[in-house]
Amino acid sequence: MSLDSTEIETMHDVFSDWERRAILYYLQEHGGRATVDELCRHLVGWWRGRERPAPRDDDLVRRVREQVACTHLLKLQNFGVVSYDPRRETIRLSEEMKVSVSEPWTNPPAEDTAPTRLLGEAPEA
Repeated sequence: MSLDSTEIETMHDVFSDWERRAILYYLQEHGGRATVDELCRHLVGWWRGRERPAPRDDDLVRRVREQVACTHLLKLQNFGVVSYDPRRETIRLSEEMKVSVSEPWTNPPAEDTAPTRLLGEAPEA
């Protein structure tokens, strides 16, 4: 199987993003299924350098949920790595795709850019 330059560029875009790798890691470690809420609570917790999830009522968790649902999950779904059901707010790894992603806390985004990265905003100059 050979990939053309567009497929390689798409694959790089999907897997070069910390949030998307963290999403895939969470799914691979939790039986391939999750809710958007539990996933986002873990993303925020990992970004903060903790292995435990952030509280459900955390303001950043609410804001990250919107960004994850609108951007990251759709991109992962379009690439065929996950199935995302926005009505049920559930995600599952595609059965056709096998991924192996390392722990997100081994290579987190820089502390000063993480909140804006998690929310899909450009860092301030």
